[in-house]
Amino acid sequence: MENFIVSARKYRPQQFNTVVGQNHITSTLKNAILNKQLAQAYLFCGPRGVGKTTCARIFAKTINCTQISSTSEACDNCESCLSFDSGASLNVYELDAASNNSVDDIRYLVDQVRIAPQLGEFKVYVIDEVHMLSNSAFNAFLKTLEEPPKHAKFILATTEKQKIIPTILSRCQVFNFNRIKTEDISNHLAFMANKERVTFEPEALHVIAQKADGGLRDACSIFDQMVAFTGNNLSYKQIVENLNILDYDYYFKITDALLSNNLPEIMVTFDNILKKGFDAHHFIIGLGEHLRNILVSKDPQTIVLIEVSENLKQNYLKQAQNCSVNFLIKSLSIISKTDVNYKSAKNQRLLVEMSLLQLTFINVSADTEKKKDDLENNLSLSQKNQTLITKIEKESQIKFSNKPIISVEQLKIKSSFSLNEKKTELDIKPIILNSVSEESTIINKIKTINTEDVKSALLKYAEKKLQEGARQLSISLSTSEVLYENNLITITTKNEIQKEQLIIEKQNVLENLRALLENNQIIIEILTSKIETNTKSFKPADVFKDMAKKNPIINNLKKTFDLEIDY
Repeated sequence: MENFIVSARKYRPQQFNTVVGQNHITSTLKNAILNKQLAQAYLFCGPRGVGKTTCARIFAKTINCTQISSTSEACDNCESCLSFDSGASLNVYELDAASNNSVDDIRYLVDQVRIAPQLGEFKVYVIDEVHMLSNSAFNAFLKTLEEPPKHAKFILATTEKQKIIPTILSRCQVFNFNRIKTEDISNHLAFMANKERVTFEPEALHVIAQKADGGLRDACSIFDQMVAFTGNNLSYKQIVENLNILDYDYYFKITDALLSNNLPEIMVTFDNILKKGFDAHHFIIGLGEHLRNILVSKDPQTIVLIEVSENLKQNYLKQAQNCSVNFLIKSLSIISKTDVNYKSAKNQRLLVEMSLLQLTFINVSADTEKKKDDLENNLSLSQKNQTLITKIEKESQIKFSNKPIISVEQLKIKSSFSLNEKKTELDIKPIILNSVSEESTIINKIKTINTEDVKSALLKYAEKKLQEGARQLSISLSTSEVLYENNLITITTKNEIQKEQLIIEKQNVLENLRALLENNQIIIEILTSKIETNTKSFKPADVFKDMAKKNPIINNLKKTFDLEIDY
């Protein structure tokens, strides 16, 4: 049987330009080699499978190459490169700190550092999972790490930078490796598939890349597994079934049902998902990710944040046109709360179903609120129109001496209200009356009044306001001086505060007086009394004097208990 080599090893990068998704790291290392500015120690940090050890090996190979190219790449032809490629190089020493974490292991390493390389210029010591070293081992390593021989270079690799002690960090150049983008992983998988003559669907490779969660080594392992399962034909449907991943179609279908308020379809679809063995928590997280993708699809500037194939991007763009931003934000808020409460819920399925129920009626609630607002706006507009008509009626009842009179009864008002456009048109057509009998009817409606009539009407209105709870206004009306002459009612208040109250209520007072007095020609003028009222002092000493005048016993009480007054 032919010896099978896993893709992660078979297609492991051998030069800087073949490293996937870490351009910021490789560019820095190449420039350091080109400018001969090599540090004595490097610390490579980042998640698993992103190229830390690979970059360390390429770096060790390149700095010992005798024919480095102008782009700081190894030649792969010199004796040093050939020995490195064959695994026979003595210039690279790799140590697994997970199993060699004692002081004795570090002492052995320190002893090896003293030996100069036989071929090439540098010896490179790569220590994997360096955070696993004990504190004693770290301390034993400090001096050598800070001042190693000129031929020694150290590369420390770790997935947990926070566990490295500060004294080690300060002696190293720190390089942070990023998670590899889904698109970069997908392109690398396509390259591998073409080399291995494996047919594939782009969506299938995207699913594998997403499942790898930023790790290229994980992606290569999944790729090998799927090739063995499908037989050199990677289809999206088979990949989804084998990796137990929810198909995108489920989320698109659920979202369409949410937008159409189709609760039965949503519940049946969710039940089918559970019957296929998918976890409800996994489903709700995936739905949140789906709605987030729709949200970023609504703007061309943010669509680059979606890490899916081009075909799926088009589907997201299409569905984004039917979703409002308000719906998406409220949905994401509900899903976020469900995610937080899922583990503590006793009935987890019911929790997810209640969340789906809330999502279903987001649009219904929004429509109800919109109709309510429209109704309120329409009612408000109708009230404004009615007020305008009333105002026109009152202003129409004007007496002209020896001139025709406008009759309110024969005032024809044609109102055309467009509530949707919120516009009002009034077509007012007054009819001028020449009949003496009609003129006399209008004049008879203007009753002759005097000051006493006005005072009586004003007191009636004050009593009415008192019953309504407006006590201060009632007092202001009943205590003010009233004078009537030639349709002018002059109300003189005691102070400025009362004047301000009456000014605010002036229109209401005028309308009520016109109704009570049956005279629509009267007007009101509000003044303040010019007589200065004696202000009474409220100092403690003055209060005591007033009380003592009314009751002399208080003075005796003061003397008996030797009381003092605060002046």
